[in-house]
Amino acid sequence: MRGAPSEPERPDPLAALARAAGRGDRAAIRTFLVTVGPHLLRVARRVLGARHPEVDDVAQDSAFAVMDALPQHRGECTVLSFVCRVAALTAMQVRRREAALKRNALRDDGFDFEQVASALRSPDDELSARVSAEAVRRLLDTLPMEQAEVLALHCVLGFTLPEVADSSGAPLETVRSRLRLAKAALRERMRRDPALSPSVEESS
Repeated sequence: MRGAPSEPERPDPLAALARAAGRGDRAAIRTFLVTVGPHLLRVARRVLGARHPEVDDVAQDSAFAVMDALPQHRGECTVLSFVCRVAALTAMQVRRREAALKRNALRDDGFDFEQVASALRSPDDELSARVSAEAVRRLLDTLPMEQAEVLALHCVLGFTLPEVADSSGAPLETVRSRLRLAKAALRERMRRDPALSPSVEESS
């Protein structure tokens, strides 16, 4: 008995434009950057916090990084996933550079109350989500880069684990393992800091 036919994969709407931009077509580059620009800004805001003074600069730096990396894209993931991953890594490098500069300085413990998820919540849930988002951002500065990348893509940007695996080129089980380690570190941080009490659910 034959199985049900699988649904054909939807074509990537940015694939052709990205290929042309990667070849150096100037018109394609302009159109591509205008198209992905809002996504670059969104990623910078999510990773750095909306009030970070370098959000716009990081979004612009991400655009250069994306264009440099674009010829390496081989279609393992969607172009937009690829773009968001490059932007996330660019923003995380900025956070790490700042953390290194501030390591021996007094730090402001105030929270950045940016909403990460858009769903409506009760005031208590809303505050918990915002505090959790800041805890995740701070943890990104201290984790090994592979774990930080998975945590940022999955918990901050909302990638599914298969999407993280596709965009990073890592096996799915490796991604799951990295996420487990990152979440364990996040729980430990929350345990040590009473202000960061909201729990992080286990990923399925």
